[in-house]
Amino acid sequence: MTGKENQIKLAEALREYEANGEIFTCNMLVSRTPYPKNTINKYINEKLLNQYIFHCDSKKNYRCEGLLSLSNEAFLALMSQSVKAKTPSAEEQFYIKLTEKSLDAFTLALEVYNRPSLKNRVEAFTIMMVNAWELLLKAELLKSSGYDSIVDDDEMSIPITTAINRQLKENDPVRKNLEHLVELRNKAIHLLIPELQQVLSRLFQATVLNFQTRYRNEVGSSPLAGQSVGMLSLVLDGPETEVAVIQKHYGNATAKIVDKFLNNLSTTSTELDSKQFAIPVNYHLALVKREDQSDVSLNVGSDGASAMVIHKTVGPEVTHPYKTNEAICEINKRSPDHKIKSGAFHAVIHKHKLKNQTKSKMRYVLDDRPRYSEEFVNWFVENLKQPEWLDSSIRSRATYLNNERKKNAKARRMK
Repeated sequence: MTGKENQIKLAEALREYEANGEIFTCNMLVSRTPYPKNTINKYINEKLLNQYIFHCDSKKNYRCEGLLSLSNEAFLALMSQSVKAKTPSAEEQFYIKLTEKSLDAFTLALEVYNRPSLKNRVEAFTIMMVNAWELLLKAELLKSSGYDSIVDDDEMSIPITTAINRQLKENDPVRKNLEHLVELRNKAIHLLIPELQQVLSRLFQATVLNFQTRYRNEVGSSPLAGQSVGMLSLVLDGPETEVAVIQKHYGNATAKIVDKFLNNLSTTSTELDSKQFAIPVNYHLALVKREDQSDVSLNVGSDGASAMVIHKTVGPEVTHPYKTNEAICEINKRSPDHKIKSGAFHAVIHKHKLKNQTKSKMRYVLDDRPRYSEEFVNWFVENLKQPEWLDSSIRSRATYLNNERKKNAKARRMK
């Protein structure tokens, strides 16, 4: 395994700790990576400490913050600066610029689409999303085949169709989706009209999810790290697109082009039957890990042509089903080697400052009574596997209570 691959393993471990809000030690990183403890300490102290890694409670415990939004390339550059102070080559710098601009175009596409007051938001989304894909595919080509692969004989940048041909297989649903998106951009004057938004949104939703997956696989970090995942929901409810209405408002020429495009879209969707092309029948989109806890889910009508958005108001009784005693029982059920009592439970709450969280993913206070989520129970159970994790919480709370008693006693004596 190469040095870069080892560093990526380190980045992945740190991102996982950050995503789970988990406290970690050098020994935990040693078990997750090929590095010995002295190398881990060197990386932390020379470059990561107080920038992406921070002390937590003691010098042996750490927390991670900010690496979820840092790409693999940026992390490797950070590591090389710590050890070798290597200057990236011109192509490496160009690759970083391409991926950064691709991310900017993707984010802007989502922002304009989620702005209802913008009359040309469908057109703007299509143009920016195609641009995001073009930049990402060219970054891939640059990395794998060098600068000459993204320019033609006249030193002009290759068109997106050439990049698609070189990077995506002919029958790939992702390619078919992107080709339809490019067609929309090229025929914007006829196809990007408000009446088509409902059917196009199924295509748009698929391309957003496809881009997110491909960007993460290429760069290493999620394009929406630290941002609202709700921006991913693009599928709209609305009336069926009627060609007769299009003809009445826009004329015969536009109606013929729209009719041809919709027939092609429907045929391709049926043939591929893939959520990577368009949101298909029985495909459900959940913006949380468990679909039964989703705030927004997507389905289609019985004819398979229209997509509906179903909004569900999910109360804390559903998202945070466990009261304190129920959470303790559930933790004990899943961790037979540990029998948690109320005191130890509250020690963990105190040490990790969860008591201050009144409406978080982990803890929700309803009618002055705290409730806990499935995510909290999983987090608690996983951390119980760490040596000393529970004991350190108990000691921390005992020290705190002892200090409070001393303060109160001193205050009484001062009166």
